[in-house]
Amino acid sequence: MLILGSAGGVGAAVRPAGATAPQAAAPEATASVLEGIDVSNWQGTINWTQVASAGKKFAIIKATEADNFYDAKYALNHSAAKAAGLWTGAYHFAQPSSAPNDAILEADWFAAHASLGPGDLIPALDLEATGGLSVAALQAWVTAFLGEVTAKVGMRPMIYTSPNFWKTYMGDSHALADAGYKTLWIAHWGVSSPTVPANNWGGHGWTFWQYTSSGTVPGIVGRVDLDRFNGTDLTPQAFSIFKLAASIPSGFVKQGASSAANVSILRTNFTSEVALQVAGLPAGATATFDTNPTIGTTSTVTVATDPDPAATPTGTYPLTITGVSNGITRATSLSLVVADGIPPTLVAPITRLWAGQTLGTTSVPVHVSWGATDPSGIASTGLQRSVNGSAWTTTALPSAASTYADTSIPSGGTAKPHARATDKNGNTSAWLEGGLVRASIYQQTSSAIKWAGTWRTAWWSSASGGSARYATARGASATFTFTGTSVAWVSTKGPSRGAASIYLDGHYVKTINTYASAGHSRAIMYAASWSIAGTHTLRIVVSGTPGHARVDIDALARLTPA
Repeated sequence: MLILGSAGGVGAAVRPAGATAPQAAAPEATASVLEGIDVSNWQGTINWTQVASAGKKFAIIKATEADNFYDAKYALNHSAAKAAGLWTGAYHFAQPSSAPNDAILEADWFAAHASLGPGDLIPALDLEATGGLSVAALQAWVTAFLGEVTAKVGMRPMIYTSPNFWKTYMGDSHALADAGYKTLWIAHWGVSSPTVPANNWGGHGWTFWQYTSSGTVPGIVGRVDLDRFNGTDLTPQAFSIFKLAASIPSGFVKQGASSAANVSILRTNFTSEVALQVAGLPAGATATFDTNPTIGTTSTVTVATDPDPAATPTGTYPLTITGVSNGITRATSLSLVVADGIPPTLVAPITRLWAGQTLGTTSVPVHVSWGATDPSGIASTGLQRSVNGSAWTTTALPSAASTYADTSIPSGGTAKPHARATDKNGNTSAWLEGGLVRASIYQQTSSAIKWAGTWRTAWWSSASGGSARYATARGASATFTFTGTSVAWVSTKGPSRGAASIYLDGHYVKTINTYASAGHSRAIMYAASWSIAGTHTLRIVVSGTPGHARVDIDALARLTPA
């Protein structure tokens, strides 16, 4: 009987229940085989670098069991083994049942969690349990499972079993081997070569052989199953059939014109013809493949729109390119942009206070930014502002396609921005307005600022309002509670200045050092912004920096919706 059910790793020794089967020494390796292992969560944490250094070339890893169990170590083992340079595979521990649709549910569970891709072997069905099914019923269950996995992942799985299990519970049938399931992973321990059931697996022999369950491998604590691959090139056993990828080099097709899309047929061990088709074309558009069906790795589909531009509306169209071969369907998506007349998409400009700028004597520096995207790319943008309700005036930008600008708002005044963009096809968007904001400066004399500790006043002409408050003792603080969308702390930088910690709404944000080799008045040391107006509290706490402890509160600035 088979042992090691749901609680264990893959295993298929034939012995009485509860017995400990003696296993012969591992058969001598030859240059014609590759060594590997199979594992599950029962191996615990694995050092895959050590496993690879020990000469193991592949690892088949438990992914799922039944229709609801996912091995907690699978994702980590899968990625770490692959990172260490091993080929990786995934197996499903079958729990057959007579429940309706059970084989399909288990297959779908496995396909949904195996996450196979480049560097993986074909998936594996671990068949060790009968679930009480008869030979005919178990044969039907296995056939249904394998067919569903094939449909979902696009490749026929391998089958793990022992000679005795297959002969006893699967009637020694070679029907599945004859149907294309050619890869056998045989579990036969303590022998110099495995017995292969099902008429030497339909003449294909064994591909993988689990020759012991009591191996030891550096990087794994305790016993581990050891396996061999019957050959030296795992590529023929690689997971990957054909996949599709597509792109339009130009990025768009103009109304009344055509554009070619490249279709890549990514093949791994797949040589059959692939029949292609495309769906989702806009009205008035046609698509023609240069070769169809194709046995190559590339094809070109030319999408043409009607000579009458009005027949094909502008817009972005999701196309689906489908390939069919050997009963397997694969698809890829492609965004087709009918370009002329499609203006860029904008995100409305936002006005913020910005650290690193200098407060003006009668104005507040602000940073205005917005977003502009277009499939053809952005050629240029524009920003205009209405200050204190005046006419729109143009604001200079750092470059033609910039989506930001540094400017200012008069203290106590308002400003509203609007922006637009032109794409590389010459389509210009409408102006998109941002919010109207009011800029306010709070001098250190404001009653809105609450002080703790010892603060003193100093006067000099370049300070905002002609004076500032300062403290040198660690823990002295200034607290400003306000309602708005943006706030800024204005200070003085210089050789005698030190650090302060910033707290926002009771949470520590960062520590800022106001030290500089040369003096700099009205420097905006910190700023924060929010997408909508709210009530917030800014607290500045003196750090007491040794040797240059002084921290200035020259002013605070805020923006509010107007």
